[in-house]
Amino acid sequence: MAIPSFDLRVVRNGRSVHIAPCGELDIATTPELERALTDATADSVETIVLDLRELSFMDSTGLRALAQANSRADERGVALSIIRGPRQIERVLEISGLGAILPLVDAPSEEPRASASSSPPCS
Repeated sequence: MAIPSFDLRVVRNGRSVHIAPCGELDIATTPELERALTDATADSVETIVLDLRELSFMDSTGLRALAQANSRADERGVALSIIRGPRQIERVLEISGLGAILPLVDAPSEEPRASASSSPPCS
C-alpha cells in the first residue's frame, strides 16, 4: 500500500503568511498543517492565506484544523482567508456546514500559487 503524498509550503512575506497544503490532508498529515497555522498566529502576522487548491483529499481532522484556525485567527485579530480548493474539497466543506462559516475566497487570478517555479510540484 502506497503512503499518500503530502507537502506543506509556507511562504512568509512581511506580516503575511501563505500556507499551501498539497496532497491528502488527513489524520496523519493534519498535525503538520496545525503546527504551521499555530506558528503563523504566534508570529504576530496580520494576514494568513490558507490555499486549498492543491489538496486532493480532506477528512474530518482537516475540517477540524480549518475550524480551529478560523477561531484562533478571530481571537488574535488575524485576517484569515481560505482559498477554495477543488470540487471534492468544496463538497466536504458543504456537507460539514463549514463552507458557510469559514472565510472562503476564490483564487485571485494575479496571485501565483505558493508552489511557484521555485518549488517542485506536489509529489
